[in-house]
Amino acid sequence: MNIKNKNIVLVSLFVLFILLIISCDHKKETLLINIIPVASSVGNYSILNLSEYASEIRYKTLETNESVLVGAIRQIIYENEKILTLDYSNNCFLFDNNGTFLRKIGQFGQGPDDYISIGQVWIHENYIYQIDARKILIYDINGYLVEKNYLLSNEIPREYSRVGMGGIIPLKKDTFIMNVVSAIGYYPKAILFDVYQSNIKLIKEYPSYVKLDKLPPGSMSSDELGIMYRYLDEVRTYKVINDTVFTIDQNTEMKDGFIFELGKYRTTLSFIEGKVGSDNSFDYSKNFITPKNIFESHNHLFIEFDFGNHAPEPFELRSPISNNPYTYNRVYGVFDKYTGKIILMKQPIKRKLGFKNDVDNGPVIWPHYISSNNELVTYILPEEFMDYYEKTENPTPQMTEIAKNLKFDDNPIVIITKIKEKGLGKK
Repeated sequence: MNIKNKNIVLVSLFVLFILLIISCDHKKETLLINIIPVASSVGNYSILNLSEYASEIRYKTLETNESVLVGAIRQIIYENEKILTLDYSNNCFLFDNNGTFLRKIGQFGQGPDDYISIGQVWIHENYIYQIDARKILIYDINGYLVEKNYLLSNEIPREYSRVGMGGIIPLKKDTFIMNVVSAIGYYPKAILFDVYQSNIKLIKEYPSYVKLDKLPPGSMSSDELGIMYRYLDEVRTYKVINDTVFTIDQNTEMKDGFIFELGKYRTTLSFIEGKVGSDNSFDYSKNFITPKNIFESHNHLFIEFDFGNHAPEPFELRSPISNNPYTYNRVYGVFDKYTGKIILMKQPIKRKLGFKNDVDNGPVIWPHYISSNNELVTYILPEEFMDYYEKTENPTPQMTEIAKNLKFDDNPIVIITKIKEKGLGKK
């Protein structure tokens, strides 16, 4: 081999070596970290600026008229440039990207195509799903009912004859995950089912990770039923006693997603079983820190915790139902999926939890939904918006335009911000 060819070989090997290093560094950089170190972060709290995480705030005033009155919002979805709201009066309204009312989805009643009580709503693959107490109603984006599937079936295992059915969420168009909890000795599980001939067919029962000796009376609470949400083409499910956010992929396989490292603040099995703290269970439960809600972007988890007695900034609220006072012990946290760091947040304004809005000096921001396009979605009542507006020294033209035409009895204002991406977290 002559000198010229040797040099070419050496240069080629060097280039290959550099490419391998870059590739390894990239893999290392994008490696997902799934341990959430909550316990070691207790006691350290920071005010987080919205500009560090999001930008491009857009306000959408939802059209208001006599037939379109959105009550207290229970769930909000923003997908395919459509806004879907579900309120506590079981009204399900669809708006376009400008907040213009398009149509009401579904009809309350006793008929076969009506709903009795909506548990949840979803938009997935241009279909709208209403999870009723007894059936799943599926509409196209124009509001036409295209399918209904009854939840009463002999396919459901007999041990769930006395069952609490939690969230139901589409994994695919006709394949669903349902959280269940039995009152006869099995800790909450999830089941996977397909729909066929308007009924359900059980495909898989995911394992029970904790089997209790005895469930205490009244144990079928939202804690046992857990939390479910979609992230890209997967479903995440989380239940308190496991400390783990599980992932169910398109192949219906379940695997560990994220694990909360709660240490001494973890809810104990003996408490869940009613062996300790049963005499004063409400007060005893305040010894624990419990994740209550999770929203996920490409780079972060946005987590709402009940901090119990460990809350650094508790404040008193009154129940909207009984008007009785209670202590609000929530703390928000942001977990970076690629550095493994969690930041627990201070209130930027007293009694307001979320990000300090240094983008337009408007409302404190926290997600009620994150879209598949990585957009943070929340909402605010007109009265609260005007309170922020009047205290803002230099409001943006967008805020001023909204304030000029806003009435206190108008529908809520939807706020959408584009979440910043760091080049990581995309599939």
